[in-house]
Amino acid sequence: MARTQDGSELLTGTGAGGLLRSAVGNSGGVLHSWQLDHVDHRPGRSTKALYRTMVSWPELDGPDAPAREELFGASAHIGEREKDLYVAEQTLVMTDGDINVRVWRYPHDPWLPMLPQVCYPDVVGRTLHDLGVALGPDPQAPIAIDVVSYRPGRRAVLRASQDGVAVFLKVMQPHRSGEIVDRHQRLLGAGVPVPEVLAHHDGLVVLRELPGRPLSRAVVDEGVQACSAGDLVALLDRLPASLYPLPLRPPWTDSVEFYAGIVASSVPALGPRLDGLVRAIREGLAALERRMDVRPHDVVHGDFYEAQVFVQDGRVVGLLDIDTVGPGRRSDDLACLLAHLSVLADYGNAGRIDRAMQQRVEEAITTWQVTFAQRVDPTELALRSAGVVLSLATGPHRQQEASWEAATEAIVRVAEHWVERARAAESQRLPVAPTPSAPGPVPAAAPAPVPAVGAPSGAPTRWVPSAPGVATAPQPPLDVEDDAPTQERRLPTNLPG
Repeated sequence: MARTQDGSELLTGTGAGGLLRSAVGNSGGVLHSWQLDHVDHRPGRSTKALYRTMVSWPELDGPDAPAREELFGASAHIGEREKDLYVAEQTLVMTDGDINVRVWRYPHDPWLPMLPQVCYPDVVGRTLHDLGVALGPDPQAPIAIDVVSYRPGRRAVLRASQDGVAVFLKVMQPHRSGEIVDRHQRLLGAGVPVPEVLAHHDGLVVLRELPGRPLSRAVVDEGVQACSAGDLVALLDRLPASLYPLPLRPPWTDSVEFYAGIVASSVPALGPRLDGLVRAIREGLAALERRMDVRPHDVVHGDFYEAQVFVQDGRVVGLLDIDTVGPGRRSDDLACLLAHLSVLADYGNAGRIDRAMQQRVEEAITTWQVTFAQRVDPTELALRSAGVVLSLATGPHRQQEASWEAATEAIVRVAEHWVERARAAESQRLPVAPTPSAPGPVPAAAPAPVPAVGAPSGAPTRWVPSAPGVATAPQPPLDVEDDAPTQERRLPTNLPG
């Protein structure tokens, strides 16, 4: 096997075909083709990858049976022990003495032991029955399975439906499910509209479907009419103070060097601009810390963006993915939402959404930011938005998008734009000479929209980055999981068993 620092070259290069061929052959199959589908790269530590393959199984299906699609996962570890490995029986480990590579066939993910119990219609029916969960009135009716997302070794989310009734199945590492259930129950008790837990067992949590539809869909269709900024802030303010003692989820900006390193490893040409972004964010936050208290004072969601919020008739009616709820700063949650929306709006520049959709999303960003900047410091809001966008720049390579290099550069431009917004906010922070009757600091005004470079006077605000950026070769922080659900994969539902 090829020697690499963390296995990334091995799992993403041509050598991956040999690994897959060995794993398939060891199970009695023949590999006809393969394509890299998903990469989870932690520079200097480990790499996980997902492959879409065409495989035939002569011993099972006969020598003339056609090849069929299969998913295979692989994990390479160097100097980092494989933590929380639960089921290794159906995996194959290969080594050259320096690099250990583990290969598995989906859904037999060794970190997610309950995944095979919920992936197939006949099996999930028995699993739900054993947990006391009934879907439709006819238990014999077929169950449809939609794999919403899958992050190898991390988690999977599936939707099971029967006769118009649906539940969501969250599969995770077993040691995590108890704390997730506890958070759901405590939030429900406080009146926060999170999904009800119907059942749980060893890394599987069954959740009732929320009403309404995701804000991610509503904002594209309706723009600012999807819900009010005040409603979004009020939702976060309902998070109970009793959850403040939970472990701190570090804000995305704490790990900008780490994310910049991941991006630079996939697109080295962006290195100087990434260095500039990291330096601008770090220096900007340091300046903020010299004039204000930036310690965590709130209970926050921790990954608050448009796909996590459900709306109906212009009102917020639900909140998803509360795994990261705990102490933090309100600016981090609000910045997370603005950051995700700005990346979504920028899709219009690449033709991934149409111009009318882009305009609606941009209007929502501009309108909601005014309200958010009245609640939190506008400079901090923009800097933390830049940090979240930088974390999202790891997504195109991870998901192996078409033209992922260009998509990565576009997201870096969005992060640069937020740095410019932070500078604009600071420029409006006018010093006022203190007087005996009016001591203390002057509240900052919300920044005005900043047009993109080259935009004509009077042109609508465009969410296109405009500033050069900057640098890093980071050491990954201890607790960074790089788990933004927007970076997960939707999978087909007709995979063979």
